[in-house]
Amino acid sequence: MAAAALSSAQPVARYSSRWIIGRSVDSWLVIGSAGAGYLYLLLYTVLHVPIGLLWWFWSVGFDGTHIFATASRTYFDSQARRRHRGLLFGSLVFFFALGPAMVLAGWKGWLYLLVGVWAYYHVIRQHYGFMVLYKVKNRDLRPADNLLDRLFLGVMMVAPPFHRFFIHHPEDLGLPFSFPRAELPLMLLVAATGVVYAVRQWMRFRAGESLNLPKYLLFAAIVPLHWLTFAFMSWKAAVPTVTIVHNLQYHAIVWFHNRNRYGEAGSAREHGRIPAAVSRSLAAYVAIGLLFSALYRIPGFQLGNVSDLAFGFFCGFGLTHYYLDSRIWRVRHDPGLRQALQLA
Repeated sequence: MAAAALSSAQPVARYSSRWIIGRSVDSWLVIGSAGAGYLYLLLYTVLHVPIGLLWWFWSVGFDGTHIFATASRTYFDSQARRRHRGLLFGSLVFFFALGPAMVLAGWKGWLYLLVGVWAYYHVIRQHYGFMVLYKVKNRDLRPADNLLDRLFLGVMMVAPPFHRFFIHHPEDLGLPFSFPRAELPLMLLVAATGVVYAVRQWMRFRAGESLNLPKYLLFAAIVPLHWLTFAFMSWKAAVPTVTIVHNLQYHAIVWFHNRNRYGEAGSAREHGRIPAAVSRSLAAYVAIGLLFSALYRIPGFQLGNVSDLAFGFFCGFGLTHYYLDSRIWRVRHDPGLRQALQLA
């Protein structure tokens, strides 16, 4: 009893810093990945590097390879193919047919909009996912703070592109309309959200509660990047700038997941040779990912320039990825996933 009383009297650490993968990897690739976005911002706005060069480097080197990362734990995993056959192959057929169908219906513009909006939502959802993982790891789960964290992240991610494309530069998206009167309410919403969030954190600090350092670092890395990106960049330059951050985060979490799930002896028999190979060797993961990316990104770009149907078909890679990614990372409902992410 005395020992229990002494333990309960110990002061609470002012900052909690439990990491998802580890301090070094999280610092460089989950939080520090924002540095790649700031580098793109610098290269484009200050050094005037052609966006075509930046786009290709990102598209083949990072974006296409992160779609391989999804495939490595779905289509290339023989166990996943058996267990989730309907999900995997049903989504494959649906989304690779959706693009050509929309083109044939004369809805190519709507297809562009679908891909663009879903891609940005996909980026936001991943930042949200990492935020939740940091909250779980650091026992930062009070209902009021959960709601406020979601509100803060949502407002700070949605407001920058809305401010650019629907208030100041609708021509970037080819829109014939804008909402200039929405600027004041939008800025008031952003300011109010920021003030309420800051006051709540100050209240927690004054009350002696342990504060979630990794979550704050994540917010500090990505929120200014999105505001700066959409202040200075058109949509074509903004896409790789904000998405390369997402790509690096995704590679980090998939590599961690695959190492834990496929790294054991006998994994090749249970899951297939590709998951086993890319979980044991980072060089193999990079090489196979680059090959996968180049094999569809390069012909996809060339054919998409000469055929709208080809453009619609190759949109299937991204659309399938966005959908599957919303289904395969549900930690709460997947004990195997919790174990692979060391959350069990």
